[in-house]
Amino acid sequence: MNSVNLHHPFTFPDLDRLNEALNGLLCQSEPNIEAIQQLIVERDHMVLAHVANLEGDKKSAFAQAELACNKLLGEKLAEFRDAVKADLTSLLRSRKAIKKYRK
Repeated sequence: MNSVNLHHPFTFPDLDRLNEALNGLLCQSEPNIEAIQQLIVERDHMVLAHVANLEGDKKSAFAQAELACNKLLGEKLAEFRDAVKADLTSLLRSRKAIKKYRK
């Protein structure tokens, strides 16, 4: 899988470490969805806490950069969803073909 760049000019060190861990999980051939979900929740809490401490233009700029990162995460997770959907569809078609063959 391709890596996801979640770094932007306003990324602070703790968020950067979390982003790297998340990116590592997203790049695995068979990612651990539960671990990804846990990191995304942790990332969300970290970002919300940071935004609460910002004011004015800094808050707006950070939020805009994070929206772009969230869009990338959403696209990457949609790829996983589509891959799982395709696998399940293939499995169901195979089962149906096996049942038909046995008759």
